This record gives sequence, structure tokens and C-alpha cells, in this order.
Amino acid sequence: MTDVSQKQTVVAYSAMEEYELAEYAQGIEAANPDLRIRIERMSTAALFDRLLAEGPDGKWDLILGWALTTMLAPELRGWFAPLTSERVRSLPESARDPESRWFCPSAFVPAFCVNETRLARRGLPVPTRWEELADARYRGELVVPDPTYSGAGFLHLTALLQMAGEAKTWEIMRGVSANRPLIERSAFAPCLAVAGDEASIGVTVSIAAERTARMGLPVKMVIPADAAGSEPEGFAMRAGSVRKDAASRALEWMLTPEACAIYRKYHKVVLVGSADAPPREQGLPIQPINAAQAAASRASACENWRRVFTPAAV
Repeated sequence: MTDVSQKQTVVAYSAMEEYELAEYAQGIEAANPDLRIRIERMSTAALFDRLLAEGPDGKWDLILGWALTTMLAPELRGWFAPLTSERVRSLPESARDPESRWFCPSAFVPAFCVNETRLARRGLPVPTRWEELADARYRGELVVPDPTYSGAGFLHLTALLQMAGEAKTWEIMRGVSANRPLIERSAFAPCLAVAGDEASIGVTVSIAAERTARMGLPVKMVIPADAAGSEPEGFAMRAGSVRKDAASRALEWMLTPEACAIYRKYHKVVLVGSADAPPREQGLPIQPINAAQAAASRASACENWRRVFTPAAV
């Protein structure tokens, strides 16, 4: 057994949820007894701000799960080191950088977290589409994450824009805003509000909805049919890290069958060894979003969202 004082500490930044990260850290350390993974978890936007504040010579060694649309920001170009891994090179082209500077073994999926009991008390149906959330019957029943801060919020907005088009998306969003939703900055907060009977529907991602249900709370996960997309989760190693060997081994574990089993447990799309046919969730084909396109239009999309939702958030 390796003495704790002799273990090499690898610092990872992540936007994944803490309960999920604990399972990955345990798996990495079990497979690499000489390593200790220290994870700092923050929101998608906070992680971006943290990296910019620290610069390319920051304190981190790894990015252990982050929305690819943010990871592709031009400000971070050149910050990540190539990984010499056959497993990385075997991923679909859309799930890895051409020079293996980042890779995506998994993708997260938009979801609604629904309190069926509360809906029944109000005589409301369970919504299956974003378009339904614009119905005035749901006024005061919605919790929505701000896409400026939340990766979940930006994924929903991106999937809807890419699947329904600009005109339809903003028509829907104006209707949702008129229903005066509670605005949050994370994927988990809407689930807790719904589970606590503060609202009927929370906009989130599958992992947060699944986690809330696993906690024994009264919620149901619904994949919105008009935003059934997925966004790859990016992993990378800092180009200036002095612990590249240790960091590489940690990242390599994220492509193992053991890691993939955890992705599936949380209803994520597994991109390791994925086939050409899109995966299905609740009978819906889950189509990957165009991450590069979303990253390029992020600022304008979020600004439009703020203009639509600011009156409802006041």
C-alpha cells in the first residue's frame, strides 16, 4: 500500500457535479495507487474565469469534464498538451481534437426534472417539449438555468437553436419568459426546487435529474423532444504541467470500461466505441450538437437570452 505522503498529487478543475467526480477520483486512484486526485469543482462560467485569471501557467494539471462549447474558446488555444493515447485516437473525430489536445469520452443530455404530484394538483400535463413550457398554464411553475453561467442552460439553448431554428427558438423563449420562471445558475438547483415543491418543472441535464431521483426525491426525468441533443464533455492536460505522466494516466482511466459504466449510470452518452447510429434516450434519438458552431455564437446567443429573460428575472 502506497503511503499517502509518497503519493503524487494531480490537481483537476472540473464543472461536473461533485458526487459524480468522487466516483471518478476513486476509480483513478484505485488504478493508480501512487496518485492522489485533488479536484476543484466550479460552474462552467466560473471555470472559464478561473483559467483566464491564472493564465496558461496556472495551478491545475487536468480539466476533468467541462462543456466542450466553452473549452473551444479561442482564449484557451494552445493551453492543452497532446496526449499520446491509442484510446484517444480511437474516439470519433467529433469527440477529439485532431492533435489529441482534448478528448470527450462522454456527453451530457438536456432534461426536464418534473414534479408529477405538483402538476397533478394543478391539473397540468407533464411537458415533453420546450414549446409546451411557453404555455401560460405553466406560469410560476418553471425553474430555468441562465446559459451565461450554466453549461446545462447553454446546452438547452444550443440544442433548441440548432434543432428548431432561430425564429422558433426565440418565440418559445419569449413565451417561457412571460411565465416568469425562477432563474438559477446551475443544473442541480432547478432539480432541488422541483423536489422541494417550489416549482413543477426544472430545466436541467440528465445527470442532475437522475441524481435527484436516486436521492429518493419525488421527481421524474423527461428528455425534451425539441431539444434532444448532447454536448461532449471535454478532458485535457495543461501544456505546462510538470506532472504530465501522472496526468496522462489519470486521463487514460477516463476512457476505460469502468469510467464508461459511470457515464451510463448517469444517463450520459458514451462516446468511447460509439457506433454511427445516434443513441436513444426515452425513445428519442439524441443528436450531437455542433459544438464549434455553438462556441462561435455563444456570446450573441447568451446576450439574446439575457434580453429576453431579464424582465422575468427582476
